[in-house]
Amino acid sequence: MTVDQCEEVISNYLSGLQDSFECSHSSEGLFLTTPFIRPDGEGIEIELQPLANGDISIADMGDTLGYLYVNGMTLSQTLIASARQIAKQYGVSLQRNQLSLRANPDSLGSGLHDLIQAILGVTDLIQKRRPTSRVVFDVEVESFIIHTGVTYDVGFEVQGSKETHTVKFHVNSGRSLLIHPISAATAAPARSWAERWSYRFTDILGQDPSWRPVVILDDRGARSDAWNSHALTPISEYALFWSEKGKLGSMLETENAMA
Repeated sequence: MTVDQCEEVISNYLSGLQDSFECSHSSEGLFLTTPFIRPDGEGIEIELQPLANGDISIADMGDTLGYLYVNGMTLSQTLIASARQIAKQYGVSLQRNQLSLRANPDSLGSGLHDLIQAILGVTDLIQKRRPTSRVVFDVEVESFIIHTGVTYDVGFEVQGSKETHTVKFHVNSGRSLLIHPISAATAAPARSWAERWSYRFTDILGQDPSWRPVVILDDRGARSDAWNSHALTPISEYALFWSEKGKLGSMLETENAMA
């Protein structure tokens, strides 16, 4: 392999990575969904907010420490000190349980990279927890679907009136169910995901109202705290809490009978 070929590999990788980022509006700026995920399958989200002096604040909205907490780690002084030390290596601060930094528009790209590295580094502290039997939420939902015996697809593309959307699970029957699990450690990312999937389901129904979309919200243990009224409101008409999965079972049994 030549140096030119190696550089082409790098270029292709960066191009694909760029396409995997997604921006959406928040009340005070923008949400940025990254292609990076935590061990439980939850995507890493970042909020960007413009400041009065022209700089931009970029932060994890407290979701990194929230992830550690809801997955069984105590936010002790020792753990916070370790997280702060990791963040400092990347020029990132840890204040009020939020990883953040400020950057001017010219240095925003490098600042974003530093923040992502800090988030990944702090996330890796999960390795210090005691072993648990906690299951990735998508896997738990899929296992439930499998248990009902229905025919289903994973990563199903659906055409909306404006664009195409990919839904995690599609139950193959006469009136198909579109099922998408959402898991968030804190309220800000939960609200962001709720707004996004409310838009997507509305767009899908605008193209074909025969779809039956449902979003399954992860309310296992401490994750239930993420779904306060502010986070839940945008998606409430499509929402079903995982603690109510018996209702999902009834829906799947109906679909199974129709298939």
